Amino acid sequence: MRLFRFFSAALILLGTPLSLAARDLTLRLLAFDPSTVQAGAHAFDPGVKDAPGVPAPIKGFLNHEGVKLTATGNELLFSRSATSNEAAKPESLIATVKLPASGSRFILIFLPGPAGKAPVLVVDDSVPGFPLGSYQVFNLGRKPVRLVLENQPFEYAPGKSGIIKDPPVQENQHSAMYAFTETDGKWERIGSGLWPHPGTRRSIQLFFENPATGRTELKGFRDIAPPTEP
Repeated sequence: MRLFRFFSAALILLGTPLSLAARDLTLRLLAFDPSTVQAGAHAFDPGVKDAPGVPAPIKGFLNHEGVKLTATGNELLFSRSATSNEAAKPESLIATVKLPASGSRFILIFLPGPAGKAPVLVVDDSVPGFPLGSYQVFNLGRKPVRLVLENQPFEYAPGKSGIIKDPPVQENQHSAMYAFTETDGKWERIGSGLWPHPGTRRSIQLFFENPATGRTELKGFRDIAPPTEP
């Protein structure tokens, strides 16, 4: 699949200098599209030499299943190989990711890109960082976007994100949704629909630019099994 050029430019740098203290992590791994699903993926801590990889399947959906591992720094490596001496080879490497210096729960969204260099979007998976009953919206494109829920607008510049807590709904617990992108100072509608209130669950919504058409599109992932503890 062709590289989504806008992904690399739009992602906010979440990484920080490596920390010396090890921490236990719980990760949920999500593929942006079917081409990035990797059932046989493994996770490695580059700071630990000669250690076998931790099985870390990259899925096309979010459920209760995650990957638990201990990291000595903020960088992780994902590979098709289960052995450390093969993990970083070009034919095996899937992606590397830098995590924030604090936190223990993250959703990693593997975006399209060249083998071994595909960008990874890091999402705080903790309940305080991503509250239940909310939408988390990311603008991965190069144009400003606007999301309207029940006449309430939410705007996001390129590379920006935001959380919509307890979104406005009709009596049927659905929101009338309209999505727009801005071109040359004019707003163009790119989508509409009815969104159910997340209830006790959550949803990730990604604005992105389709490389085949150049048009901004919106894609969502429902989190059917968010964590029940902070």
